[in-house]
Amino acid sequence: MNTGEVPQDWRDANVVPLFKKDERHLASNYRPVSLTSITCKVLEHIVHSNIMDHFDKNKILTDAQHGFRKRRSCESQLIVTINDIASKLKSSGQVDIILLDFAKAFDKVPHHRLLHKLEYYGVNPKTNKWIRSFLHNRKQSVILEGAVSSQVPVLSGVPQGTVLGPLLFLAYINDMPETASTSETKLFADDSLLFRTITNQADSELLQKDLTALEDWENKWQMSFNAKKCLVIRISPKNRPVIQTSYHLHGHTLDTEEASKYLGVTISNNLTWDKHIDNTVGKGNRTLGFIRRNLKGCTKPVKAAAYVSMVRPAVEYASTVWDPTAQNKIKAIEQVQKRAARFVNNNYTDRTPGCVTNMVKNLKWESLEERRKTNRLCMLFKIQHELIDIDRHQYLTPNDNRTRGKNRFFQERTSTDTYGQSFFPRTIRDWNNLPTTVTATNTVEGFRAALKACSERK
Repeated sequence: MNTGEVPQDWRDANVVPLFKKDERHLASNYRPVSLTSITCKVLEHIVHSNIMDHFDKNKILTDAQHGFRKRRSCESQLIVTINDIASKLKSSGQVDIILLDFAKAFDKVPHHRLLHKLEYYGVNPKTNKWIRSFLHNRKQSVILEGAVSSQVPVLSGVPQGTVLGPLLFLAYINDMPETASTSETKLFADDSLLFRTITNQADSELLQKDLTALEDWENKWQMSFNAKKCLVIRISPKNRPVIQTSYHLHGHTLDTEEASKYLGVTISNNLTWDKHIDNTVGKGNRTLGFIRRNLKGCTKPVKAAAYVSMVRPAVEYASTVWDPTAQNKIKAIEQVQKRAARFVNNNYTDRTPGCVTNMVKNLKWESLEERRKTNRLCMLFKIQHELIDIDRHQYLTPNDNRTRGKNRFFQERTSTDTYGQSFFPRTIRDWNNLPTTVTATNTVEGFRAALKACSERK
């Protein structure tokens, strides 16, 4: 660290291509992950923790960024994003969202400009010199099916697969949200989302202006959006007319979609979750079918463990955001667990009423509906106690009084189901109905145990 030099063998990487999506024969559809020196990773952890402490202490990283940060996740990003969009629909006609796709974002970061930004953000000169050595003169070989390519120099980018790489990328794109001054930007690493309330054509022009400003930003900092993969979703309730506007990036007219995935959740143009739930149920059933085919001869505990570890997490991913209220959707999700209960018990023939329900009870599985409610309430508990980096003062207003008891929050009245069924309004209603003995607990484990005890008494 004192010399600011990194040994050459710490800068040599073996690159393993990991398939992402689309056609497998195209190299561009693979993510290059660098396998680097373990010893170097130890020192990277030390450098990373010190730089991040500096960033956190001085509040340098933009609040719009939820990727690769403590107490933040895809779920926290989705909660605040969907809440902000839904709240805008209460009084406005529509919200236009532009999903932005970086082209090879991690691989295009120019080293000299990255080091300039690190210096601007106050990174210690010795540390900056060490990072310069860490990035320069890197070499890599590709390993595929036992074959190894010759080494080639790495001229740009932060190496994926390293400890320090993600933090360097966050620092490099940190000023991006400031560029779109009149619209809101949300980031999870390189997954970017730009949105704005649209009440008239002038609002659409302002959103296009911010999109053009981001185009100028990418040119200045030598990044690149893939215009063909960027798209628009116009979110509006059915009873309101939609303002149709074409948005352009790099001279390309962005496609408008009725629904698209963002951080693994399908966002629809009416901000309901029917399409996402259908996709989730389909994925759960496909995963269950996979383990049924491969574990049909295994013991009951093994089958149960496979369901709990492989199927249920897929069905519950980010459920705090999309937890349904419609009975047909609740039932469709529960059917996945009921099919799993038949698989675990190896009982596909018994059709007597209540038999599958008893199988689920005997396995001591809670209903998925109850688990989703528990997860929502636990998330609110974490936000209240600042265990999740979501500003509780912005979303939670204390509403204690003698008749309602302590630890209650203000329930905002809303005439729109879209906002009323989003995370904060819905979960606050459930929270305010809990006994004070539950809400007054001090730990997540204690809160979850108190919730379970309360549910069992009912």
